[in-house]
Amino acid sequence: MSLSKPKEYAIASPESRLPAPAGGDPTYFLPKVEPGRLLGILLRRGWILLLLPIVGAVALFMFAGTLPKTYRATGSVYVSSQAPLVLDIRAVAPEETRDLEQMRSVEQGMSASTLLMRVIEANGLKDDPTFAPKGAGDQALLDRFSKRVQIGLRRGTRIIDLQVEDTDPARAKRLVESLVEEYEKWTNDRQKAINQQANEGLAREEDRLRGRMEESAKKLQEFRQTHPVPGLEGSESGSPVRDALSTLSSQLTEATAARLRLESEFEAFSKFDSANPEALAGLESSERGTEVLSQIKAIQQKEAEFARVKERYLYKHPVYKEMANEIQLMRTNLAETVRAAGQSLEQRYSVAKENEMKLSSQVEAARTSAVDVEGIREQFRAMTRDAEADRTLHDSVSLRLRETGLAASVPASVLRWEGSPLTPEKSDAGQKKIMFAAVGMFLGFFGGLVLIAGLELGDRKIRDPGAAARATGAPLLARLPQIAHSGDGMILLSDPSSAGAEAFRRLRAILTPPPDSATARTVLFASAKAGEGKSFCALNYATSLAMQGHRTLLLDADLRRPGLSRQHLAGATEDSGLGGYLAGKIDPAAACFTTALPNLYLISSGPMRGDAAELLAGTRFPSLLEDAYRWFDRVVIDSSPVLSASDMLAIARYADRTCLVVRDHGSDRRELKRAADLVRSAGGTLVGFVWNEAVENGAGPASPGPGVSVNRPGLSGSSAVGVSSATRDDDDGFAIVPTFA
Repeated sequence: MSLSKPKEYAIASPESRLPAPAGGDPTYFLPKVEPGRLLGILLRRGWILLLLPIVGAVALFMFAGTLPKTYRATGSVYVSSQAPLVLDIRAVAPEETRDLEQMRSVEQGMSASTLLMRVIEANGLKDDPTFAPKGAGDQALLDRFSKRVQIGLRRGTRIIDLQVEDTDPARAKRLVESLVEEYEKWTNDRQKAINQQANEGLAREEDRLRGRMEESAKKLQEFRQTHPVPGLEGSESGSPVRDALSTLSSQLTEATAARLRLESEFEAFSKFDSANPEALAGLESSERGTEVLSQIKAIQQKEAEFARVKERYLYKHPVYKEMANEIQLMRTNLAETVRAAGQSLEQRYSVAKENEMKLSSQVEAARTSAVDVEGIREQFRAMTRDAEADRTLHDSVSLRLRETGLAASVPASVLRWEGSPLTPEKSDAGQKKIMFAAVGMFLGFFGGLVLIAGLELGDRKIRDPGAAARATGAPLLARLPQIAHSGDGMILLSDPSSAGAEAFRRLRAILTPPPDSATARTVLFASAKAGEGKSFCALNYATSLAMQGHRTLLLDADLRRPGLSRQHLAGATEDSGLGGYLAGKIDPAAACFTTALPNLYLISSGPMRGDAAELLAGTRFPSLLEDAYRWFDRVVIDSSPVLSASDMLAIARYADRTCLVVRDHGSDRRELKRAADLVRSAGGTLVGFVWNEAVENGAGPASPGPGVSVNRPGLSGSSAVGVSSATRDDDDGFAIVPTFA
């Protein structure tokens, strides 16, 4: 065998490693409700949902057969909008049911505890041992009877349906009738009580009003005797005092108007200015006023002529002087006339003012007399109104008192029978059994759901990839389908066109690092416990890499249990394999072997060792990886289970990527979560998990699993590689048995 030139490579630090293929929370896109998982739960535990409802239905059906037979009597009553009026007297308003709320009140009243107790007492149910045990209290009787009575208003009608269940059919019919009878009696009793209270109140009020009426009449008579005013009870227009006051008031108004008119004329004459005679032009046409106005008019005409003379002559001309003297004389005469008229007007004004003062004093005296008489008349009218009001109110209360007494003697009810109750002939035992069976089936079904939920919550097995993703917090990388027989364990060789082989090709594509990347060349396969199929996945993943042309080293780091390299352990010394190298006994080349597949090499684990954890935690393991990177393109590591030993945790930090293998129905939720947490805590890069449904045989912890037979040490020379044939070993595991040429 010839080796290519070494490649410079070192173990990548955690910072330089490629991140996991899936970004963010790998469970973010998982559906909240998984129909497949629910279907799986139903398939596994569906017998519970079938068995428990049947058991519950049968149990309650048999229990219903032990109950006493009951008979149901039914009836219906029509609720009138108003109680019938035998007498057209509304002393106290009768019961009315015009709207839905009032009909609901009737319905609730018929199921009231007071009415039910009246029915119990009326039918002697207290002393009936078939109805209730002896010595039962009122509350116990009421509870028992209320459970047997059903009262409901029929929707959209004014009909109330009544139902009573009892062990005696005749008594059931009698109780339905008694419900209506006692309700009517109860209603009449309440109406009588209301009428009695009204009668007592009206009687007291009638006595009080009678005394008040008599007192008002007595006061009215005494007032007549005290104030003997003529026409006291007559109308207002017939009062002589008011007639005289009206006449004097009219005369006073006329005198005041005359005085005001004379006063205005006197002021105008007293303010007369001879230079402006036109100021008197607005005076009324009296004797003196007419004379004054005629003189003013003559002066105005003369001044008009004088204006024309001024245009023709100067002031020294005889015509001018004559005309000026005439105007001056006319003004002097006007002033004398105005003065004489003013003196005459002053005398008339004094007479009018004195007349007004006398009339005013007479009107005031007449008004005082009229006010006194009118006050007496108003008092009398007020007392008369009070007396009439007292008499009217007394008569009204007295009439209502008589009507109330008459109405209380005539009972009225808003109920009438719509459907009279009949004696039931058949019991409801059959219906009760069916109802109990339905309830039992429902309770059984509900209990089954609760039981299934409890079992599922308590079941820690991982049954689907979604549960594994939630437990590990890592995405699903590949899903291996069931493989009935995998030959020597290398699915890619024994059945390259199968779904299992395609799953490993898909895993190879997912874990392939980017081009020219110096990291992500080491992949570590681990599992929470033995029997998950990690060795099977490591072998086939390494096979897929070798078939793609990558020089691949398959490193069996499980020093606790014979695995991939168990075929060559027979006759091996204690210092052989990986354990011997880590102990410093041999060189790496002595532990590396070629396989039947080109480009695939194996470093065997060597004999099982008790100090495996110490050896793997030493410094020789990372040195081995650095040497391997010089000769190989890819390194695939198969380790011991995470939870069984700390070996895997010691080497997890040296792998670029760690892949968990989860077996269908073989992993525990808590164990898987703890394994993922331990891998991360140890510095490993958990990129995802493989969901394994492939291995059917040899899947348990006691099975040795697949194995790889080796030809000879692979790094010691360039001899030819032997050819191997695929066979199944005796312990039902997988191995490659070598045949040498």
